Amino acid sequence: MSTNLTLQEKHPELFTESRDLQPRQRKRVVPMEVLSLGMARTGTASMQLALNILGFPCYHGITLIANLGDIEMWNAALDAKFFGTDDPFTREDWDLLLGNYGAVSDLPAVLFAEDLLRWYPDAKVVLVERDIERWFRSFDDGVIASIWNPVIRTIARLDSRFVGKLGSTSERWTAGWMEAHSKKEMQDKARGKCKEHYAMIKRVTPPGRLLIFKLEDGWEPLCSFLEKPIPNVEFPRVNESAALAEKIRLIARRGIRNAMVAYFKLVVPMIVLAIGLWAFRSDILLGWGHTS
Repeated sequence: MSTNLTLQEKHPELFTESRDLQPRQRKRVVPMEVLSLGMARTGTASMQLALNILGFPCYHGITLIANLGDIEMWNAALDAKFFGTDDPFTREDWDLLLGNYGAVSDLPAVLFAEDLLRWYPDAKVVLVERDIERWFRSFDDGVIASIWNPVIRTIARLDSRFVGKLGSTSERWTAGWMEAHSKKEMQDKARGKCKEHYAMIKRVTPPGRLLIFKLEDGWEPLCSFLEKPIPNVEFPRVNESAALAEKIRLIARRGIRNAMVAYFKLVVPMIVLAIGLWAFRSDILLGWGHTS
């Protein structure tokens, strides 16, 4: 991603008003054709851009930022899958949630790999692999560190409208899929969970539907697999570590702003009321407004 771009150009979802539209009012308008099921921190943002370029509108974790109304359904899906506290998701539910998208990438979608494979049997699967130790360092520095960052967690409690909503989804998959309730526990389990995820994808996906892909291979194998012509642009490569760190700072800044606005909306009327009461009491005590 070019360093010459402005923050708004690099992170447009954070500079637009989040849509709180309820996905249960949608319907599928494009077919689900590609499931990019590599784990977060394996180039999921690059894959999202690549699939968008190829004509497959792709749902990524960052899509949630501009579509806060989706969080209710994602949380229901996570509750059903990992905690048994909601009804299991059907094909109709997935069509409502993902109806505007022809592809998925990144968390939380990849945690529903088996479900999506079952409900979209014609969709092709792309699995981006990365050396496990390099992946863990990136996942630890980016994802785990942000989830357990005490400042971010405090902002989430103060800003229930934005950061708190995003955090509610992360908390569910951390406890549900990772079965982790602390930073140390998440770090200890991450490698094993990642290996299990990749083994499961390879086990349940028919060979003809699966492409094991490395980003450095570029357009040719991906386009051949998806039966698309090679675009006349370079294969997108996002510096995900830098992009995520920058995005987290912007999310935190927005959360602080939201918390301050909420605080002033609460405090200012109380100050006005207190001044009014003081003036009223002073008027009585001093006899203002009364004739002698």
